[in-house]
Amino acid sequence: MAIRRPTTRGGWKAPPVGSKARGNMPRSAFLKPGVRKYPYKVMRGGRWVASEKGLMAAYRRANQQRDRATAQAALRRLNPMRKKQGKKTLPLSK
Repeated sequence: MAIRRPTTRGGWKAPPVGSKARGNMPRSAFLKPGVRKYPYKVMRGGRWVASEKGLMAAYRRANQQRDRATAQAALRRLNPMRKKQGKKTLPLSK
């Protein structure tokens, strides 16, 4: 029987579709605000700020759904954050 170990790193937990928490998020917290898809912001200190993990999750999900425009939008917001932290940036595809 496998022992389940607690993870030490926090992951991205977006509120489920149709939930009250997701409905309370501002439209600016989504990459597709009209349909409230691809949330990427979190509440920190009373302000909604972009989350690197949220942007990575949105980027990966958009690629899975073959939504190139949204994936590119996520990368345009993500790469400056990663560059500022000294991390490798992801290439923008054409």
